[in-house]
Amino acid sequence: MRKYPARKITTFNSQGKILDKLKLKAEDIEDLTIMSAYLQDAITMMGDIVYLRDSRRFVVMLNRYVWENRCPDTGNVLPEISIPCSRIRTGLHFDDVLKIDSQNIAMSLKEHPLELLSIEAYQLENDTYHVVFVFSGKGIIRLECEMISAHMQDIGDAWPAKCHPKHEILNVLQNDNTG
Repeated sequence: MRKYPARKITTFNSQGKILDKLKLKAEDIEDLTIMSAYLQDAITMMGDIVYLRDSRRFVVMLNRYVWENRCPDTGNVLPEISIPCSRIRTGLHFDDVLKIDSQNIAMSLKEHPLELLSIEAYQLENDTYHVVFVFSGKGIIRLECEMISAHMQDIGDAWPAKCHPKHEILNVLQNDNTG
């Protein structure tokens, strides 16, 4: 995963602790897998998703759960974090998008919430890529891309979330590390 080399964006939470904003770039399937992990459980709405056909750009704004506040091995909150459960507004775009399609998503319902589970990518025989956004409820948005060229960036300040997303794997990891 390549972080932009330019500048590190730093913000402070209400208790004065430093929170680093993410600014990531994906240029291959491996990069996209890492980006997908940061975006797991992000929430968006159809009104925050747009495909700009003329510029071949797919854009989505998400409310990203800040997973980096948790230990990757145990899922426990890191001790230096004063807001353990938080979300941050994040912009994501893909360039070189040839076309998009969707399944099990009501595209006309602009206020319908979508929970992102993962982003997967596959290289096709014609050397283009399918980038698949998998949402809860079996919703899918599929991009056909000339190449993988994705950028994500946190925008604004993080805010407290009501709770952190629950996944069975987190429970298994926590039980393995405590038992």
